[in-house]
Amino acid sequence: MSWYDVFDPGDVFGLQQGRRVSNANSSIQKAQDKADAASSANRDLYNQFYNKTQSTYGDTAAKVDDYLKNLEGMKAYDPGKFEYTGDVNDFYSKAADLRIKNAMNNLRESSDIFSSDYQDAMAAKQQAMASEEWDKAYDRYMRDRSQTANEWQMNANAGQQAYQNTYGKNKDLLGIAQGAQDNLMNAYGNYVNNMANQNNIDTQNYANMVQQMAANENSKKGILGRLFG
Repeated sequence: MSWYDVFDPGDVFGLQQGRRVSNANSSIQKAQDKADAASSANRDLYNQFYNKTQSTYGDTAAKVDDYLKNLEGMKAYDPGKFEYTGDVNDFYSKAADLRIKNAMNNLRESSDIFSSDYQDAMAAKQQAMASEEWDKAYDRYMRDRSQTANEWQMNANAGQQAYQNTYGKNKDLLGIAQGAQDNLMNAYGNYVNNMANQNNIDTQNYANMVQQMAANENSKKGILGRLFG
């Protein structure tokens, strides 16, 4: 220690040293103020980011349960069993008997009713025409049944497609909502981590400031202090 340190004419009572400590503490406080301002700005950014994420995904994420219920509540599409209530008799022409009757009259007028073959010819003609009319009725019956079956199949296919479309839509909506929920949870996790890290930084900065200021205050010495150290 030099003699000048003890008997500095300009700082006999430690005034200049006190000013130096005060200036040092002022600089520390300014640095702390800047750190506090940076911390506040960071917190604002973290809040803005999380609030933006919440406004973007919050409503969609909140619908996860609704979409899940919609999907779970869907029952497998059942078109039912094909049924056809038609009957061949329904398609037997009402004019068939009249046609047979006219044909019999024409045959009677053109034939020798006293011929031994007359009765056989009449019976054969009547049977043939009746069979023909029933064949026509059966053809109409089968065409109608086939058309009805085709219509039923078309409706069943349309119903199945509608079910699949609805199922796919509900599944997609659920996936979107779950994705939004994941994004929101990730954003919240990042928000919590960022705020925790900022708290740690702020605490450490404040501790450093307090310790340094305390050290500066302890460095002040009067004449006796500078003399005896």
